[in-house]
Amino acid sequence: MKHLQVSCREAEAARRALERSGVLHLDCLPQREGDSVLWPLCGAAEGDVVEREPRLRQRPAGDYRQRLPSALRKLAPRGFDLLGHAAILRLSDEAEPHAVPIAEALLASRGQLRTVALDSGVGGRWRVRTLRVIAGDDDLIVHHRENGLRFEVDLRQVYFSPRLATERARIAALVRPGERFLDPFAGAAPFAVSAAAAGAQVLAADGNPAAQRWAERNFALNSLSSDSIKFRIALAEALLPGLQDFDRVVLNHPTARLRYLEPALAATRPGGMLHLYLLADRGEDAAAETTTVLAGNGVVEAQRLVHPFSPGRELRVLDIRRGNGQMSKL
Repeated sequence: MKHLQVSCREAEAARRALERSGVLHLDCLPQREGDSVLWPLCGAAEGDVVEREPRLRQRPAGDYRQRLPSALRKLAPRGFDLLGHAAILRLSDEAEPHAVPIAEALLASRGQLRTVALDSGVGGRWRVRTLRVIAGDDDLIVHHRENGLRFEVDLRQVYFSPRLATERARIAALVRPGERFLDPFAGAAPFAVSAAAAGAQVLAADGNPAAQRWAERNFALNSLSSDSIKFRIALAEALLPGLQDFDRVVLNHPTARLRYLEPALAATRPGGMLHLYLLADRGEDAAAETTTVLAGNGVVEAQRLVHPFSPGRELRVLDIRRGNGQMSKL
C-alpha cells in the first residue's frame, strides 16, 4: 500500500491536508520509521510516496453488537453501509422489530455517526432506497469520500452505494486519457466523476430530475469542468439510440438485466468496452446468457463478482468488448 512519508514535525499538518483532500486511508494506521511518519493513502498525494505493508486498525472487540443484549446479538447484522455521518442498515424480518435498539447500539459505537437509517429496499421509478431514520438526526444528505474523490448526495432522492467504491476505482484505472465515456444511469455520478478525474470525456445521464443537482454538485466538489463532463436529464431508452462511438460505457442498472444491452452496445464504438452490471443467482453463468444475446456483436472478456446482494444472489459485472464489424440486430 502507498504511504506518504513526512518528517515527524510535519506529521500533523500532513494528516490534516490528507483528510481535507480525502486521500487518508482511515482503515489503516500510520507508521513510524525513524524521524518520519508514514500516512496510509487511498488516493494520489504529492510528496515522498513509499510502498509499505498496511497495518489495519483493530475494530473494537465484538464490534457494536457487543452493546446489545445477548438475545439480539445474533439478529443484528455484522455489516452496514457507511456514508459520511450516516449508517444504513438492512435487517431480516426477524430482526426488524428490534430495529431501534440495534440502531442505537450502532450509533453509540462510532463517534462520527449522527444518523442510522433502516433500508427497506430499492424501489420506485428512480430506483431510490426506501429509508427510515431510526436513531440520531433525521439527516440523510451525506458527504462521502472514496478513492480520493468527494461526493455529496441526498440518499432519499438519489441512489448511492459505497459498496461500488472498489469497482469504480477499477473502471477509472482502465480509462485512457481523452477516451469518450458514457454513463446512462449516472445517479449522483460517482462512476462518471471517477472516469472524468482519470481523464475521460464523460457524458452522464439519468431520468431522475433530482440526480442533476447532486451530479453537478459532485462535478464542482472534484473541480471538474464542463469541458470534461456533462450531464443530461434523460431516460436511457430515449438517450441511447441517438449515441455512438463511445470508447467505454457503464451500464449500471442491475435489475434491468439485459434490457438495455442492445442500444448500449450500439452506442459503443467497434472495439470499445461495455461494463454490464446485473444480478445473478449464485452459481449461475451470466456470461452464457449474455453471449447468446450478443449474437456475435460482442464478446464477454471477463465476469466478476462485485458483492453479494442477498441470500442466493449476487451483483456481477461483465466486461464486454464490442466486435469490430457492423452492428446486426441483437
